Amino acid sequence: MAALPAELSQVDPSEAWSPWVPNEAQPWDRKWIAHLYRRAAFGATPQELRQAQTNGFAKTLSRLLTGEPDAADKLGLLTETGSYYNEPGNLRVWWLYTMIESGHPLREKLTLFWHNHFATSYAKVRSTRLMFEQNLILRKYALGQFRPFLLDMSKDTAMLVWLDSNRNLKGAPNENYSREVMELFSLGVGNYTEKDVQEAARAFTGWHHDSEIRTFENNPTLHDDGEKTVLKQTGKWNGSDIVRICCEQKACAKFLVGKLYDFLISETSPPEPLLEPLEERFRSSGYDIGALVAIMLESRIFFSEHAYRKKVKWPVEYAIGAVRSVTPGRIPMADLTDPLSKMGQVLFAPPNVKGWRTGTDWLNSATLLARNNFAETVSLGAWSRQNNRPEDRTNRVAVVSDAKPTTAKAGPGEPPTPTPSSPADVITILYTPQPRDIPSLVQRMGELVYGQPIARAQAAKIEHFLNQPGSVSSPKPKVMPSAPNAGSDILTASIGPPPGQPLPKVVVATPREVAPRPHDAKPKPPYKPNLASTEFHARVREALHAMMCLPEYQLN
Repeated sequence: MAALPAELSQVDPSEAWSPWVPNEAQPWDRKWIAHLYRRAAFGATPQELRQAQTNGFAKTLSRLLTGEPDAADKLGLLTETGSYYNEPGNLRVWWLYTMIESGHPLREKLTLFWHNHFATSYAKVRSTRLMFEQNLILRKYALGQFRPFLLDMSKDTAMLVWLDSNRNLKGAPNENYSREVMELFSLGVGNYTEKDVQEAARAFTGWHHDSEIRTFENNPTLHDDGEKTVLKQTGKWNGSDIVRICCEQKACAKFLVGKLYDFLISETSPPEPLLEPLEERFRSSGYDIGALVAIMLESRIFFSEHAYRKKVKWPVEYAIGAVRSVTPGRIPMADLTDPLSKMGQVLFAPPNVKGWRTGTDWLNSATLLARNNFAETVSLGAWSRQNNRPEDRTNRVAVVSDAKPTTAKAGPGEPPTPTPSSPADVITILYTPQPRDIPSLVQRMGELVYGQPIARAQAAKIEHFLNQPGSVSSPKPKVMPSAPNAGSDILTASIGPPPGQPLPKVVVATPREVAPRPHDAKPKPPYKPNLASTEFHARVREALHAMMCLPEYQLN
């Protein structure tokens, strides 16, 4: 099977959406396994990578689409637990925990997508219970049928509060929901008129929440039961009719397919003909979201360079991906909420009705610093709620390969390093296969960070860094817009161009100049790092931190 053309405009749509079949030229290997898990889940654990390679492509994809056998039981327990939370911070922790522990990461990934599609914020709703109940609706339909999904969201109490539906009255219609149901939820800009919005608002009159703000209430005395013309259809329409009429428009399938393509495949806009076969299949399936997602994840274009690393990770993807792939054992999910906020994504609180701006908008000087700081936490294993003890400004504890702590004195003037938490220290997972030398250790680092063996040219630079003597205080790679200054002894990188353009290479600064040695001094023996030493472990953490700050790690 020949590879798809390099130019997206030259790709035949029928070829693009035909099922991918692994072959000698493009085998089912770590590159494509990690790619599938980054898009259809939140990254893969080392065990999942090995299991997927053993199971093969078809079985792995099927398991991702349906979830683990016990996913329903897990969700039931998690849902019951979530119902007790009455504070938004706790609810965010609950959802992060659900993303990792539900046994159905694809469903959680799509729940996150729909949360951004039907963007609703606690900032106005002011009810943890209502946000939790909306989250259950998003999850219920995440891979289900879109038309009943849209109807249930139109009656969702959090949405009714968010878009002021109780102000939509006969004789005084409020257009907030009717506008968003067309512009943001089903059709997209340009596929309706202002008159359609006004008439649809009349159809939604009387669709309110009850006085206790607990549930949907249809108030017929406040409903305008006169004739309305919406999208060229005339009748005594109500809200259910508007949902039906919107879903009957060709623009609905086009709009939704385009958004899912952007989320699952690439943020590079495709030529219109490329998506037309999917739009037709989506309409004919009755808007079956799961069937559409399956076609996308099984397609040749998904397993091509047109999709590979063509998306910027959302903050939640970045954080949970790091936790799942690099961190051994469980870490406190509450430690993720503040970093996620600084990265620009607060769950249950998108910035406005349009949701978060994605793609390269996730990356700016402040959010990149937050990502780098989070990478430092991961590389150190410095999870506050596991450490839970005063910071020691004299001693630094590192974890050797047998996970037993050893103590190293901080050098004069060195800042203190947070004490790694043994169950979550990256050294533990890096040393699990007992690497025999630095090259094998670097390959292990590449497999954990990128999901696949690291390129030889990049590996050589990291090996060079690890082979240098000297202690480090903490992993703080400098993210620069250009090459690093001579004298820096740390891996550095620049944040690269938008997805689809070549990524910059890893750069290692030149070593510091060494003063000439007196002629009578004895030559020192070659430096041989001790892979089990505290000093070497510090450099490993520093290198791992730098790898997580590189441009390719920001991409899905």
